[in-house]
Amino acid sequence: MLDVGAGEGGDALWLAESGWQVTASDISSRALARVEHEARRRGLAVRTWHVDANSARPYGDERFDLVSLQYGSFARTPDGRGVRSLLDAVAPGGTLLVVSHDTGWAWEAVDPAEHTPMFDPDAYVGVSEIAAALAADAGWRIEVHEKRPRPAGAVSGHHVEDVVLRAGRTV
Repeated sequence: MLDVGAGEGGDALWLAESGWQVTASDISSRALARVEHEARRRGLAVRTWHVDANSARPYGDERFDLVSLQYGSFARTPDGRGVRSLLDAVAPGGTLLVVSHDTGWAWEAVDPAEHTPMFDPDAYVGVSEIAAALAADAGWRIEVHEKRPRPAGAVSGHHVEDVVLRAGRTV
């Protein structure tokens, strides 16, 4: 399985403990060093890749049964290469799982005298863009694409809902 935007590896480590062969990828070498340290401490085999999803062919020719992007972000590019890289990493018969904060609140009007917008969600690839790419490709089946309330204790600020997307690659 490929954990894209693995950060410090919470998901990658949990999956490795559950018996998965895991590759954790991230743009941050510091985060990946923490994954490696914790994997060694726990006696787990987790391969790490220091790559940017927007690089040319960041995952080479490798394909994975599960590709997971959990609260990850990568910049939107005119050619959509990050989205294509993400989809290309899924093996035929494999699954793509994407979970992200619902950023609908970011388009609400704010009084600039009281608040500064935190970020521009249009600068980053969102779940809807990934879903559109899947829908345009006959080789995919979207199984879940919905908003879900965040679990109790996980709600902070404007992030009260998540968007979940699960798709299977048919070819």
